[in-house]
Amino acid sequence: MSTTYPVELPDVNYFTRQVLCREGCPVRTDSGGYVQAIAEGRYEDAYVIARTPNPFASICGRVCAAPCEAKCRRGALDAAISIRALKRFVCEKFGVESEDFDLGRVYPELRNSRRERLGGGRKVAVVGAGPAGLSCAHELALMGFAPTVFEARELGGGMLVLGVPEYRLPREIVRAEIEAIASLGVDIRLNSRWGRDFLLADLKRQGFEAVFIGIGAHKSRELSIEGVQLDGVLRAIDFLLNVNLGFRVTLGRKVVVIGGGNVAFDVARSVVRQAEKFAGMSEAELRAALHLAASALEELTAKDAEAPDEVRLALDVAREAIRKGVPEVHMFCLENLGEIPAAREEIEEAEKEGIQLHTRYGPKRILGRDGKVSGIELIRAGRVFDENRRFNPQFIEGSEEVVDCDTVVLAIGQSADLTCIRPEDNLKLTPRGTLQTDPLTMATSRPDIFAGGDVAFGPRIIITAVAEGKRAARSIAKFLTGREPAEPRQARVTIFNTRQYRMKPDYEKFVRRPPPTLALDRRIGIAEVELDYPQPDARRQADRCLKCHISPVFNGDECILCGGCADVCPEYCLRLVDVASLRGDARLQSAFLARYGRMPAAGEQGAIIKDETRCIRCGLCAARCPTGAITMERVELVPV
Repeated sequence: MSTTYPVELPDVNYFTRQVLCREGCPVRTDSGGYVQAIAEGRYEDAYVIARTPNPFASICGRVCAAPCEAKCRRGALDAAISIRALKRFVCEKFGVESEDFDLGRVYPELRNSRRERLGGGRKVAVVGAGPAGLSCAHELALMGFAPTVFEARELGGGMLVLGVPEYRLPREIVRAEIEAIASLGVDIRLNSRWGRDFLLADLKRQGFEAVFIGIGAHKSRELSIEGVQLDGVLRAIDFLLNVNLGFRVTLGRKVVVIGGGNVAFDVARSVVRQAEKFAGMSEAELRAALHLAASALEELTAKDAEAPDEVRLALDVAREAIRKGVPEVHMFCLENLGEIPAAREEIEEAEKEGIQLHTRYGPKRILGRDGKVSGIELIRAGRVFDENRRFNPQFIEGSEEVVDCDTVVLAIGQSADLTCIRPEDNLKLTPRGTLQTDPLTMATSRPDIFAGGDVAFGPRIIITAVAEGKRAARSIAKFLTGREPAEPRQARVTIFNTRQYRMKPDYEKFVRRPPPTLALDRRIGIAEVELDYPQPDARRQADRCLKCHISPVFNGDECILCGGCADVCPEYCLRLVDVASLRGDARLQSAFLARYGRMPAAGEQGAIIKDETRCIRCGLCAARCPTGAITMERVELVPV
């Protein structure tokens, strides 16, 4: 049987899809674009690229889960580009944390007082000042609407300030990002709780024509085992909220954290960090410090399941606590090391810091004495996922073990508190306890109410909440005006001189280096653990980018099928084949008919096919081509 090759004819959409980091970002940030700008020393351009689609660029530069890195093509070669840390690098120079910050550089249209304003000042209410709500308000304000944000607590930011530890995300960065959003004309009203200070009907009476709900998921999920009611059992979210709000929680001398996600690691590291901060104090003072540590632990757990940096800090605290003889921190999770959902770097930091991680264990019951926690009984897990990769843990009978401890922190997830919804609101809930929401339009069961973030889909990462807030804003605009607020784009092609197109020498050998971190003996209080790249290191890391925006393009009229390109390709991604062996959609058939007037028979015509997953954009094929049939081109869609 002859071999056939499935192929796709490249067009502008094809080339757009090759920028995998951008495709992986929920808000379609052109990560490769700002990485390449950094490599060229164009730092302000890099910041504009990073900030344009994301009102929380400076925050994401510190705590984003970086789905862009998971997609990065360089990851298949050795390790992904350090996209998140490079974003922080440019934000330090031109973002809200810099003296040179100017939102007008990012959105030049703000300087034009006569610009068309789609919204016409129409009022929209946003309930919740977390990433989803503030992103929605930001987008609405840019379109000319008049958004008002109602926040239940005394400060904005949602889980950015209530769940993410300050050592991972300085509060002045969050405040500055929110101030930048407010500068667009967004009215933010604090201490305004839905269900206590206003109802949805009140918002309608006040003239708000549409409502976005983004109140997050601040309620810890419960574990249905014996002993969860004992004094000393803490829920991660409650713990983290207490820590970040400055309250203290007593932990004792030995803490067990149940969970394997980033939140669980945050909890563990927060325990250690808080304890280490007060090392050397009296026993009474130390106990107070441990309360605070427990608080931090719970708050960290409360944060989005995306905060790897917080995870690291909690682990740092645990390690220092162990070294100084304060609380001993153990983590137990169902998954093995290959299955743990937390970031690999967080796990490694935890082990370095002395936190003891135990895999393939599940909690069976919590033991107590006189109403207080005295230990926990765990059981070994034979497997966590079934043959279809669905979560379906099975336990090994007779493998129970008892671990003595003073505190158990449950980091097993969180849910939304929707007790504020009234029957007359006509809002439907899902079986999971979230608001029924269309993931494409963010519309709820009421045409004038939209939702996004954790309240709509359960705990998400920050950048996903940002994307949902932006998507909801566009749907609200269409609902109120009948117009699609789409940005017109057109194709642009940039052709590079083949003799001048060069990647950096040995770029494929450049090794990923993490940004510097604070010395272990200085990781106390709210000091940031991860630091910024020095400029030479940032450019070196940016030089690792494979420049997926640029691709070799082949001109069939000039090609003589000599095979030189396939011979010189270091990744063996080019192949000469018989045209008759190609199979594709109707466009391929049309191309054959247009070129040959009929479908070619076997052995009549040749073709060059390319495996896009292997190409490293070295340009050697173009340099080798004797007829100039291959050019290196950047094909992209740009705003008109």
